This record gives sequence, structure tokens and C-alpha cells, in this order.
Amino acid sequence: MAKLNYVDVFWFVPNLIGYSRVALTAIAVYSMYNEHPTLMFFSYALSELLDAADGHYARKLNQCSKFGEVLDMVTDRCTTTVLLTYLAQLYPLMALPFCFLISLDISSHYMQMYAQLITGKTNHKQMDDKAHWLLKAYYTDRRVLFAFCFGNEAFFLLIYLNKYLTSYAYAVSVAFTLAAFPVCVIKNAINVIQFYESAKDLARLDAATLNEANAKPTATTTKKSL
Repeated sequence: MAKLNYVDVFWFVPNLIGYSRVALTAIAVYSMYNEHPTLMFFSYALSELLDAADGHYARKLNQCSKFGEVLDMVTDRCTTTVLLTYLAQLYPLMALPFCFLISLDISSHYMQMYAQLITGKTNHKQMDDKAHWLLKAYYTDRRVLFAFCFGNEAFFLLIYLNKYLTSYAYAVSVAFTLAAFPVCVIKNAINVIQFYESAKDLARLDAATLNEANAKPTATTTKKSL
């Protein structure tokens, strides 16, 4: 097999799927701000469905990459952010909660990725025996991960769609929205746990590093006194 270079990684199949998700998100954003709810709904929903496809093909084709992991995470954060930002405009009374959820989503995932990488993990989804049980269930079972991610995004997407529906279609959409609400609550509770557990890991590392640094002068002083 010929050696790969960085251009080859850009052309990995899961990364091509990632680029299509970026394009679909761009279409969704355009549709939001130009009052095309049907196009917005389907482009955003397809982008979320493809979120499962990129990981599947990365494993199947042995094309897992750090670039792909970051592309996937950045795309996830951006799609959620643009939707919640628009929802804050559609529902001004809920603007503060939507802004809080944006901050929680971005900060918890950044903390998780940074904490995992700096403590020697290969990626932000790698869990050890000390990890919180809910985080282990969430990150180690792909079905659980997809169910919560998709259910969370479906809740926000349905809230958007409800603004444009009437009559029977509105009633059906509201029923699905209510069904997705518990999933959204649990998903954001996971984000809170993720933020806290990552903060603890970083603080433990800081404490260990400082204790090691503080112990060195003591050892040197002891030798000199002898």
C-alpha cells in the first residue's frame, strides 16, 4: 500500500460525508433566514442522520482520523448553535435558556475533548473504569449515543417547525415534540455531567503536577542538609 499524505486524509469517505453535512447545514441556515421551513427541516434532518453514517464508514473502511473526529465535533456544535440561535429569535421569551444551552453544549464538549487528550486518551469518547456511569453508557454504546443526539436535535427542530404548522399537522408535531422533550433533558444533563467530570480530571492533573513540582525542591534541600 502506498503511503498516505494529508491530502489523502481529506478525501477519506467519512470526511466527504462530513463535508456534505457542512453543505447541508449551510442550506439549512439559508432556509431559516429566508423562510423556507420545509427545505430547512429536511436539510437539517439529513445532516443529523449523516452524523451516524460518517462514523460507520470510518470504522468499516478503516478511515478513522483525528481530522475526521474534529470535523464531526465542530459540525455538530455549529449545527446546534445556528438552530438554537434562530430559535432564540423565533421565541424571544426563551432566548436566555437557548443561549445557556448553546454555552453548555460548546463548553462541555471542549472540556471533554481537552481533558481526554491531555490525560492520554486517544479521543474524547474513550472512557475508563473511573468514568461516570452515564457517560460510559452514552459514549461506549453507539445506539445510545445516536438516540440521544438525534432525539435532542429532533426536539429543537420540531420546535422550529411548530412555528410554521397549523391545524392537524401542528397537533402531530407538538405530540412528537413532547415525546422528544425527555430525551433533550437527559442529553443536556449528560452535558452538565460531562463538563463537571472533565473539570475534575483537569483539576486532578493540575494538583498532581503541582504536588510533583513542589516535592522536588524539598528533595534537593534534604540532600544538601545531609
